[in-house]
Amino acid sequence: MKDIFKEKKILVTGGTGSIGSEIVKQLLRFDINKIVVYSIDEIEQYIMSQSLRDSRLEFILGDVRDYRHLDSVFSQSDFDFVYHAAALKHVVMCERSPIEPVKTNIEGTQNVIDLSVDHGVKKLLFISTDKAVYPTNVMGATKFIAERLVLNASRYAKEGQAFSCIRFGNVANSRGSVIPVFVSNLLDNKPIIVTDRRITRFTMNLDDAVNLILKATVLMKGGEIFIMKMKAFNLGDLVEALQRVWKKTSGGKIRVQEMGLTLGEKLHEELVSGLEIDDMYEMDELYVVMPHPSDPRQVGLRKAEVASYRSDGVELISTEELGDIILECMKSKDLLRPFSSPDT
Repeated sequence: MKDIFKEKKILVTGGTGSIGSEIVKQLLRFDINKIVVYSIDEIEQYIMSQSLRDSRLEFILGDVRDYRHLDSVFSQSDFDFVYHAAALKHVVMCERSPIEPVKTNIEGTQNVIDLSVDHGVKKLLFISTDKAVYPTNVMGATKFIAERLVLNASRYAKEGQAFSCIRFGNVANSRGSVIPVFVSNLLDNKPIIVTDRRITRFTMNLDDAVNLILKATVLMKGGEIFIMKMKAFNLGDLVEALQRVWKKTSGGKIRVQEMGLTLGEKLHEELVSGLEIDDMYEMDELYVVMPHPSDPRQVGLRKAEVASYRSDGVELISTEELGDIILECMKSKDLLRPFSSPDT
């Protein structure tokens, strides 16, 4: 794997977000030429620049909506690879201001695509979400369209270019995700607000997820959707784990308020649509939806013998494992400091 990154120039949009920053950290293990961390959050850029002191890093403030500025960044660096992680991703906030995720998740993605094509980027990998499958909310709908833009671009890209997508579920213990929010509420003596205890959600370890992003970079030929094989958690189990941990660490009880499903929220998430199943193949850690027609044997894949891939149909993380994740979160000052702006 290390050879594919040797002397490469790489752009990571949303590079200060949970996934983007971890991509940067893991890429620094290789003999790369340069990484540009592109995001709109100046505070997170400053914090990241102080913790990752490396001459190969360049931090640029900017918004993927701004085509002219983004064009100047592409023109200056002659990127080999682009990881497009910039997005507005909070479901509730996107519902309240739907035009904003349209501008960032759709128009911003098209900007990144157009400039990648024009500037001869060899590989563009778009970071997507399970909410893009059968979307019921604005965030998921914009991610669905963004996926289609990337896959369509793979058809008109120049020779030697490959544009693909990778889908994930929730990142365990990323800032702003459910566990840090719940723990913050407990520490502030506030109740835990739960929509529906029956909810299940795919979840992933951040380090493993980014390892698979790098693996997908090696495998991609263009037009694929890479999907991590994940476990899921049940919201009721998470509440139970919180109760156990809080009783053990503080001797107290937690207060829980149930409010019902919010607008656009599903009980369960899916990572593959029914239209994609016939073109779905697998290897040890990944499913791959191949472009049609294609020859999956070229990348050592076997046909996936699954009828669906839904969060209530996979192995669930135990309450004991959830308890360990909660304890890890409680020890992390970084996860519990005031939340920053979205990963754009």
